[in-house]
Amino acid sequence: MLEIEKIVSATMDVNTYIVWQEGDSRAIVIDPSFEVDRVLYCLQNESLQCEAILLTHGHFDHIAGVKKLKEETGAKVYIHTKDAPMLTEAEKNLSAGFGIGITAVAADELLEQAIVTIAGMEVKVLHTPGHSEGSVCYFIEEALFSGDTLFNLSIGRTDFPGSDWGQMKKTLEKIKLIEGDYMVYSGHGNSTSLAYEVDNNPYLGEKKWSLC
Repeated sequence: MLEIEKIVSATMDVNTYIVWQEGDSRAIVIDPSFEVDRVLYCLQNESLQCEAILLTHGHFDHIAGVKKLKEETGAKVYIHTKDAPMLTEAEKNLSAGFGIGITAVAADELLEQAIVTIAGMEVKVLHTPGHSEGSVCYFIEEALFSGDTLFNLSIGRTDFPGSDWGQMKKTLEKIKLIEGDYMVYSGHGNSTSLAYEVDNNPYLGEKKWSLC
């Protein structure tokens, strides 16, 4: 059984997720943000070892806690190839524009569309450009971690440098055709389900597409 703990950052309301299998001490952390001390506390409280840091994209609010979490746990950092430069360049991850200059560490693993096994879990990686060039969604069992691609009744912004509305439209065509239902854990806001979004999100339709 999949266990998921959500930690919401008071700064910018970013959702960080700790994911692990019941009875297993290995865990994945998705998008560690500003509340990294709370993430570390939760890992310790649940007797978990973070083996991997998965990033849905490289914007600063989703990578703010990467450096400290990696230093404390030794976890590998995974990001899509096209967003990898954002980890080490404040201009590209947009933090420079906010006057805070956040950087993390270089990625250990660069992802394309793939299926990988991490911390004993099968993780399906779907490249979903639009919000950023290297945005991805992660599928773990019946959970979909959508980052800033898909929200409850909305989608990610496409007016940032590196964003592209044309790419987002293609991504949404892909997402709305995914077969089966998933719980959707997005980068901001409430969790939802793919079936609910297909029926109610104004950007999505009803046809099905095979993930694998």
